Amino acid sequence: MKHLQLKPREDRRLLRGHLWAYRNEFAQLPEAEDGEVVDVFGDSRRLVGRGFYQREGGIAVRILDRRQPTIDGKFLAGHLARARLFRERLFPGQDVYRWVFGETDGLPGFVADRYGSVVACATPCAFYTPFADDLAKAFLSHDGVEGVRVVIRGHVHTFGEVPDTIECTVDGIRMGVDLSQGQKTGLFLDQRANSLAARPFMQGGRVLDGHCYVGQWSCHAAAAGAQQVLGVDTSEAAIELARANAERNGAADVCGFERADVMEILSRGDRYDCVLLDPPAFAKSRAQQRKALSLYQSLNRAGMEAVEPGGILVTSSCSHFVTRDAFLETLKRAANAARRQVWILDVRGAAPDHPVLMAMPETDYLTCATLRVL
Repeated sequence: MKHLQLKPREDRRLLRGHLWAYRNEFAQLPEAEDGEVVDVFGDSRRLVGRGFYQREGGIAVRILDRRQPTIDGKFLAGHLARARLFRERLFPGQDVYRWVFGETDGLPGFVADRYGSVVACATPCAFYTPFADDLAKAFLSHDGVEGVRVVIRGHVHTFGEVPDTIECTVDGIRMGVDLSQGQKTGLFLDQRANSLAARPFMQGGRVLDGHCYVGQWSCHAAAAGAQQVLGVDTSEAAIELARANAERNGAADVCGFERADVMEILSRGDRYDCVLLDPPAFAKSRAQQRKALSLYQSLNRAGMEAVEPGGILVTSSCSHFVTRDAFLETLKRAANAARRQVWILDVRGAAPDHPVLMAMPETDYLTCATLRVL
């Protein structure tokens, strides 16, 4: 097994629990295969951990363990079992949750979502390619799991019974999940607690669900007793599935959907009692941070201007390069630009099945703010 040595003092962050060793932190990098298991040492020859090498990108090694265990199917299965036990405590009796949240669950770069009888997994890391069968076997060994879909660097591996679409129930809302064409693994589960918390503000009002994707927030709004909901997304496929999901929940008479850009809808001059903004990540690298903040400010200014006085704006950032403080400062600037007084009612992160690893702020990527706009 290859040993990689860090430059002097570059081991401090890793010894405190961070799991990414960057390329520029090593004295020398070996000729190693993409995904090959390696050991990382500090300049004093102190073991930092065992992980896997990546030939591309700024992260050279993702740490799997602070010790030197055998990395095999048994190692991976143990992490899956521990992760499931925690999710079952969070959601007793439910079978929809984020089963594995990458680094936090000890499987760097790997995510897995359970949708009833199917587990959908995704990773950009070559390390997991030879373990696809082991991962599937481990998932299938758990009660109720009949199919596993693993996407590794764009290559799809299926095991057991994996339909293209599946219906599941998330917190009382019936959702159709497009496993083959949907974004990420099919649904976004990180906002599940936030959509429940926002229900009281949607009751009896007109709601705009910006970036609605497949209509999760829209269906929650209808279930909360919204008078009228307009869901907007740029994807026609997402809009079609959102309409189907509204029908599944008996909300087709309340929820309407339109394929359009959210800024176009907000510029029409219509007013809403509650505006929901959940855009994709505007900053996918640190270099995009300044541009992202400008986009967030413009979007949220328009959102505030579209809220009836005394109404609610629920707005989110899923860019981990945009900190919570930076996002809230941007919302303050948006309020000033819109000439509206704003109360902060609540600021939340991702659902608890997306736990934050304290030593890795990168895992704390979602900010969801609930604001009252006067």
